[in-house]
Amino acid sequence: MAESDMRLEHSGHEPDSQSDWVTGLHPMDVLLRGERLPHIWCQGCGLGTALTTFIGALQWLEKNQNWDLDKVSVVSGIGCTGRIAGYIRLDSFHTTHGRAIPFATGLKLVNSELKVVVISGDGDIAGIGGNHFIHAARRNLDITVICVNNFNYGMTGGQSGPTTPHGARTVTAQYGNFEHPFNLPYLAAAGGASFVARWTVLHARRLEWTLREAMMHSGFSFVEIIAPCSTSYARWNLEGRGLDPQKLGRRGLEVMKHYQQVGKIGHDTHPKDAAIKVNEKGEINAIVEGVFLNEPKPEFRAAIKHKTQIAKERWSAAKKVLDARLKLPGRNDVVERTEVQLGGFGGQGIMSAGRIIGQAATLYDKIEACFTQSYGPEARGGAAGSQVVVAGEPIHHPHLIAPTSAIIMSQEAYVKYVPNLTSNGTLLIDDGLVTLPEDHRQDLKTYGIPATQIAEELGNARAANSAMLGFWAAIVGAVSQAAMRQSLADSVPPKTLEVNLKAFDVGFDKGVEVLK
Repeated sequence: MAESDMRLEHSGHEPDSQSDWVTGLHPMDVLLRGERLPHIWCQGCGLGTALTTFIGALQWLEKNQNWDLDKVSVVSGIGCTGRIAGYIRLDSFHTTHGRAIPFATGLKLVNSELKVVVISGDGDIAGIGGNHFIHAARRNLDITVICVNNFNYGMTGGQSGPTTPHGARTVTAQYGNFEHPFNLPYLAAAGGASFVARWTVLHARRLEWTLREAMMHSGFSFVEIIAPCSTSYARWNLEGRGLDPQKLGRRGLEVMKHYQQVGKIGHDTHPKDAAIKVNEKGEINAIVEGVFLNEPKPEFRAAIKHKTQIAKERWSAAKKVLDARLKLPGRNDVVERTEVQLGGFGGQGIMSAGRIIGQAATLYDKIEACFTQSYGPEARGGAAGSQVVVAGEPIHHPHLIAPTSAIIMSQEAYVKYVPNLTSNGTLLIDDGLVTLPEDHRQDLKTYGIPATQIAEELGNARAANSAMLGFWAAIVGAVSQAAMRQSLADSVPPKTLEVNLKAFDVGFDKGVEVLK
């Protein structure tokens, strides 16, 4: 079978003997809101053909694919094409300018059973709605976007738009458009659309078959329909034979004849090669038509479902760990407000240490805690600080007011944080990294251990913060030893758990020795 015949068969082409066309009532009356006719479109406009092909595609899908048209929703924006939503007898939504696609996205996400189709113009979809267009394509959400492109803002008087050919004339570019237009198929494909096609309204049959394919496609499908604007665009350009008053009623036909002369079918053309070409006068001299891209790939909701399943499995595993977590009785003694400042450099686990203290207080000692953090722009090596407030009563201000203790693991942190400690506060330092200056404050209770050295001797230098936590827990006593050990066990990678617990215990024992 020839390739062209295979494509026709795949698209659902039926011989005339199997067609639904019969005499009598118009076969599309059931899907047209007759009470709103006649329509507002000008003589020679291509929108009637675009609507006819869309309705024909829907009726074929209803008959041959058992589609329930009560589950088809049509969304449009502002402009001539946007009137389609009001003329078609389906659940339809006429939205604000440029917002058809986000509206359609919401419909699809809320009701996944709907087949949502956006039909709007080039100004609506590629102009004010361009950002929504590329991101919907990127997500590959299962909606179909049909963009009727007439190369200008037709309803508002014929201004230049995002698809106006370079050099073409409009009411706002009477000497020729100086901007370069979008190649819409390329824009859609680059954004991530998985189905991309283009036809002119001259190819009504082929357009209808392609719309069937597009709507059956799972993922973001995009079809550009090039249609004449006989009133605005055509009168300014040679395709419509200009301003000759004798041609007023024939401009649309003249444009269609021109499309026939310059059009070329090129299925599977790379979208970047599908740009509409013009001559030096801005007259269109080449239009490539066809189905350019039909690439199955994961659809947005399927991707969400996949990730949701992964999340459920991970949460299930995490919940087992949480359910098996050690149950500690909590503290019944009075715990005064304790403010601790932790300081060092990025990579020492200063943030993790503060979080471990807060977690130990709240989850295991059943008291109140607040944790905050601050750090420089460097991921490693820059200044790092975290702050924890622990109290037996509710904490109404989460930041440090009068720091009563500090864990300092770098000289820079000493300079920055020690001046803020309250008189008679407790200062704990890694004395392998911090040297006390001659003018060190004598009103502080200062203790030091070689935390980094301890951690290195145990086999992992990054456990130095655990040694400092054990040291702090023994000396300050604001959080219990058991709570700190369990919080530490919850927070470090399983492969480093043993060395971190050993470092904590060494630090705790040294703190007990210091107090003796």
